[in-house]
Amino acid sequence: MRINDPLSIVILALALIISLSIHEASHAFAADQLGDSTARLMGRLTLNPIKHLDPAGTIALIASSFLGYGIGWGKPCPVNPNNLRRGPLATLPNGPLVGMALVALAGPVSNILQAIIGAQILHVGGLPGVLSQFVGTFIFVNVILAVFNMIPIPPLDGYRVLLGLLPTAPAYKLARLEPWGPGVLILIVFMAPGILESILTVFGSPILHVIVGTM
Repeated sequence: MRINDPLSIVILALALIISLSIHEASHAFAADQLGDSTARLMGRLTLNPIKHLDPAGTIALIASSFLGYGIGWGKPCPVNPNNLRRGPLATLPNGPLVGMALVALAGPVSNILQAIIGAQILHVGGLPGVLSQFVGTFIFVNVILAVFNMIPIPPLDGYRVLLGLLPTAPAYKLARLEPWGPGVLILIVFMAPGILESILTVFGSPILHVIVGTM
């Protein structure tokens, strides 16, 4: 989706802010349900975007919006892994890693659900032009955010999900690479956008096809 007018940039930015806020609030909600109240006590169990916007992620969002694909990220949700021991997780030796994976997965799942809701609204029809454009952008943004966040590079959600799927020993070895993740991610976003666009297209297009019903 290429941006060629100010209205489209505003719509894209607004869709991203709403989507990211729900995404981050979903992390907080999942953590709270799994036994860790850290995010809730820090005021992150809210849809208020001010609580969730990350300075670097916001700059990336604005810059990439002008480039045409609008990628950004929110402030990391504070989670204490050792508190994630509610229910079945309490019996697992790698319970904290599995708990963190479930908390991480809640964000992309929320994006898919937002896209599905948006598609249902769009299918109703009769929306004014600008609102129809917003809903269409909202669907696109949420699918892209879901795919982008599932890339297994820290600090993205896919990295946490991968750690939760691995046996304990390999997971903790992989975790040592976490400090390098943000730098690698920024390089990909701004220095190799073609690679990122290919990933988003390959995985995002089929999801859009299923949700919206058209390519």
